[in-house]
Amino acid sequence: MLFNSFEFLIFFPIVTAIYFALSAKLQWIWLLVMSYFFYMNWHAEYALLMAACTIVTHACSLIITELKEKKHKKIAMWGGIVFNIGLLAYFKYTGFLLDIVQRGCNLLGLPVTTPKVSILLPVGISFYIFQALSYMIDVYKGRVKAERNLFKYALFVSFFPQLVAGPIERSSRLLKQVTAEHRFDWERARQGLLIMMLGFFEKVVIADRACMYVDAIYGSWASASGAQIALATFVFAVQDLCDFAGYSHIAIGAAKVLGIELMTNFRQPYFAHSVQNFWARWHISLSTWFRDYIYFPLGAGRGGKLKAARNLMIVYTVSGLWHGAALKYVAWGMLNGALQVIEGWIPHSDKKPKFPKLDLFVHILWTDFLILITMLIFRAGSLSSALGMLWRIPTAWSAEAIATGFSSMQALCTGVCFAILFAIELIHEKRKTLTAMTDKLPVFARGALYLLGVMAIVIFGVWGPGYTAQAFIYFQF
Repeated sequence: MLFNSFEFLIFFPIVTAIYFALSAKLQWIWLLVMSYFFYMNWHAEYALLMAACTIVTHACSLIITELKEKKHKKIAMWGGIVFNIGLLAYFKYTGFLLDIVQRGCNLLGLPVTTPKVSILLPVGISFYIFQALSYMIDVYKGRVKAERNLFKYALFVSFFPQLVAGPIERSSRLLKQVTAEHRFDWERARQGLLIMMLGFFEKVVIADRACMYVDAIYGSWASASGAQIALATFVFAVQDLCDFAGYSHIAIGAAKVLGIELMTNFRQPYFAHSVQNFWARWHISLSTWFRDYIYFPLGAGRGGKLKAARNLMIVYTVSGLWHGAALKYVAWGMLNGALQVIEGWIPHSDKKPKFPKLDLFVHILWTDFLILITMLIFRAGSLSSALGMLWRIPTAWSAEAIATGFSSMQALCTGVCFAILFAIELIHEKRKTLTAMTDKLPVFARGALYLLGVMAIVIFGVWGPGYTAQAFIYFQF
């Protein structure tokens, strides 16, 4: 069930109404049932995988709690890790690994033919497995106590707003929230609905429209000019932000309506002044997960610059693999890691710049330029296509017109929406919120503004010409 579907617009109000009508003892049970119903709308059988992940990590956590010897606790923890990573590897990386073996055999001249496999990737498997693993590791580290009730823990793993694309929450923050009693609060619901409205605007009006142009250019990049590829890469950078941040905002807003607070997952990433700062703002729940469960255990920056660089490259190579089973994702991850290593090695002056705002502006532009290069690799069909596109940008100055399905009016509307998005991001960057700003308006004006926002989503998105609801990009990860 997509957030940007009519089914969800029916599902969410019904779930919410019944949730607040139930007693505290039944609320969390209702959420658990509805979370599994939500997930089973894609492929019902894959709910068994989520249940297996849940049961194994829950059992391992209880075993860790009961054992006395640390080495035995570690064995139990690693048993849970191996099971879940093995599950993830089978569904996500079997074809990739077989392809690497085939290429290696071809290079060595060995007459080996690996079997072709086609395994459907379960939606959100990377997200809920990482969330479950963080809980189990936290129990081992003594950061949280093991939850004895399997079904309450199952709700933590499967909570429907953030189930299939995050934010990847920690048990210390979410587990007690989803099982606590919540009563309806109009002000909280209003704030949650406004956050959801922002998410729908980002996804339906911007991302789903922008993908038409991006898909057309990237699908025919060999015939496109360098300027077209560069523009399509810029449009994709905005599309990717709106698609993923849009999902996060809908998830955060929906949870808030229910009385549950989820963590911020995006914080104006294109206002970052360095690549490191970009990753402190983009997909924050995943970045902090890698920091806490891979980078710190490896030693972080202890042991000198070379070890810090090694650990950073390991983290971002793994991050690339997490995003997809393809060489382009590995290259994308390694490039992001290498850029941060280089940033860390460049000497920085403690002297304040003469024009600090200009200096910040230049750093933001340079960072966005570097991120656009990584975005091109991320979006390209393959690593070889990405290299070909990067070559065409400075060398191909003329090309035939490519049919993008974009009329001049659609292009104008998209440009206006980009400008609105920039204004919203700028407001948030200045530590202000749309809710706080609209609260200063008279009630009538505020209501008219809300109605205008809903109409914009409907007219320019759902009921706009040629609109087709697109799955969220990060569903494939």
